[in-house]
Amino acid sequence: MSRFKSLFRFRVSLISKFIGDLARTFHQATLPLKESRTDLSRVDLKRKVEARALQLEENIKELNRARTSSLKMFEELQAVRRELEMVNRDFKKMDDITMKFIGTASHELKTPLTAIKANIDFILSEKEGKIPENLKPYLITIQRNTTRIQMRMDQMLDLSRMKSDRLFLNREQILLSEVIGGYINEVNPVDKNLSLRMDVPPDLRIFADRNALHDIFINLLSNAFKFTGDGGQISILAGQKNQSILVEIKDTGMGIPEDKLQLIFDEFYQVEGGKHGGTGLGLAIAKRLVEEHGGNIWVESQLGKGSTFHFTLPLSVEHQDGKINRS
Repeated sequence: MSRFKSLFRFRVSLISKFIGDLARTFHQATLPLKESRTDLSRVDLKRKVEARALQLEENIKELNRARTSSLKMFEELQAVRRELEMVNRDFKKMDDITMKFIGTASHELKTPLTAIKANIDFILSEKEGKIPENLKPYLITIQRNTTRIQMRMDQMLDLSRMKSDRLFLNREQILLSEVIGGYINEVNPVDKNLSLRMDVPPDLRIFADRNALHDIFINLLSNAFKFTGDGGQISILAGQKNQSILVEIKDTGMGIPEDKLQLIFDEFYQVEGGKHGGTGLGLAIAKRLVEEHGGNIWVESQLGKGSTFHFTLPLSVEHQDGKINRS
């Protein structure tokens, strides 16, 4: 039995030695392969690093070119900005001169024009005697055109005051039903057959400058009458909405194209390029006067169906400023 154990241990030791020798042989055989793979990895890594370095260098060059181009563009933009500032200064100077001339000319023409209109109105009232029927049409034409010129003069004066920041408001409570009839008579054309609908509460008061309120209504009503054809209708609606008075002036006229709705309140803008006459100032002035009161103005319109101008003015007494000088 002991001999068998000894033989078994001897064989185990031989097998262990064989496995150890085999492992060492395998290790020695794989050393060159590992070294070869390490060398290949280093070469590959080196190539990748060099490729990345080249790409980075190209990127830096491209960024430098873009930076140079951007700097050049910035310099050009700065030059253009300086030129635009010079042009704007020149335009402002010209605009100031123009507004001064318009204000002076309108003021000088307003006095004799007022006298002419007053005399024509008096003659047509027939308080001093009956007017021959053959002369009436001529006098009415003079009256209508005098009124039109007077309105243009008022617009020019208003524009001049607004541009020079000389627009002041003397606000007061005004009974709307008492003044709106006079506004309509000023602009209602005698050569058109138009129906008029008015829905204004008799006790509705509005807190506004009297002269400014006149100009707002005259500018909006004159447009409504001008762009509404024979047989059409003009509607004037007013009522309280929250702490404001909402006024709507609606016509059944030609309407305004949708792409022009945002432009009609610009100075000198005319939807059809002056085809219907006017200066293109009426709506711009109305907008400015409404906003000076703290209100808003907007329009809704459909081609061929008419337009509705809405504006709000304050209901309650807040504070008073200086007075609009109409002289």
